[in-house]
Amino acid sequence: MDAELLNLLVCPKTKKKLILAPQELIDNLNRKISEGKCTDIGGEKVSEPVKEALFEAEGGVIYLILETIPVLIYENGIILNK
Repeated sequence: MDAELLNLLVCPKTKKKLILAPQELIDNLNRKISEGKCTDIGGEKVSEPVKEALFEAEGGVIYLILETIPVLIYENGIILNK
């Protein structure tokens, strides 16, 4: 992801800075997805593996990047500690 764009992106709910999710977080998330134990904040089951994501560390929310486009809709975010 472009560094300039990344510097502009914030969580739609908290307005806190987003960072690229470390690979370890993505691997853990993909493990939950493969076990069928992952839903987004809106309650929809997440079934596709994640390649890239943005992370808001304070709230523990991951926002997916799909085909190079960040999906910054809070209900589509995934809370990691659920």
